[in-house]
Amino acid sequence: MSLAEIPSRLERALGKAHSGVIVLAVDGLSSDVAKQSWLSASVSTLSSTVPPTSATALLTALTGVPAHVHRVPGSVYRNGSGLVHAINGMPAIPALPTVLERHGATVLARELDLLEGTWAQALLRGCIRIPAPAKHKLVAQSEDPPLLVANVVADLDKALKDARFLWTYVNIDDHVHRHGYDESVYEAMLRLDAHASRWAAQGWTVVAHSDHGMVPVDPDPELTEAWDAIVREECVIPSGGAGRMRWLYPKADRLEVVFDRVATALGDTATIHHATDLGLPQPEAGPVVAVAASPRFPVPDPSVRYEHGGLSRDEIDVPFAVWQAVQ
Repeated sequence: MSLAEIPSRLERALGKAHSGVIVLAVDGLSSDVAKQSWLSASVSTLSSTVPPTSATALLTALTGVPAHVHRVPGSVYRNGSGLVHAINGMPAIPALPTVLERHGATVLARELDLLEGTWAQALLRGCIRIPAPAKHKLVAQSEDPPLLVANVVADLDKALKDARFLWTYVNIDDHVHRHGYDESVYEAMLRLDAHASRWAAQGWTVVAHSDHGMVPVDPDPELTEAWDAIVREECVIPSGGAGRMRWLYPKADRLEVVFDRVATALGDTATIHHATDLGLPQPEAGPVVAVAASPRFPVPDPSVRYEHGGLSRDEIDVPFAVWQAVQ
């Protein structure tokens, strides 16, 4: 059961809903936290994409197609002769219909509404978009999950009277990167559960899911230096990937040398794969892929305390919750 099933599940819910369907796309929430805090919902587990990262996972969750079709294999990947940042850049993304576009959804895209790249356009094309709050307000809310939920709920309550299908982005990802799943995350999700129950009592079917979970990281500076040296000496462009899954673009005839060199340098902190073995599209993803097997893995941003992108169950397992409408 994967995130690719979400469009069909939402369409079935729309066909049965009394008042309509509300979708809460909670960025960065682990399945375990959801099961401990969404107490009024029926919660199941889906598998995220490979890698489990927002750029890839949210596009799959809305189009129903895997990365080798939508061509966004991670946060940073090859686009032409260089790298592109999926979320902020202008990669060529196939014009795939989303479940939101097909059903004329009203979206409270929040942070996503402020993005100008082609990724956000691919997610939100054809939707009725409620303008996002000012950026400084979104930043303040991202630092305080209960405040974030209060604002999401207030905006949803205002939108309910004019819509039948609503989708909103709930960004706890920024907070979890910095602080992990602390008490404020649990408190925010308990409050979200209470409001979802209230909407269900009003006749709405409420659906919530995330895109990935996260795990603690403590990157080793020496491994980061070793990785950077391989990039400088053996590769045609910098490395790409997504957090705890990173890939390399070796020079011609150096693929196996790079594979062996990375395996030696990272040792038991990673497993090394050929991109095709993980189903990653090429040439977007580099052919040599390192997947974290330890907190010491050299993630691209050493300032974060929690990261994702790897293949552990805590990163891959994502919740899918339903608060059924009371009729």
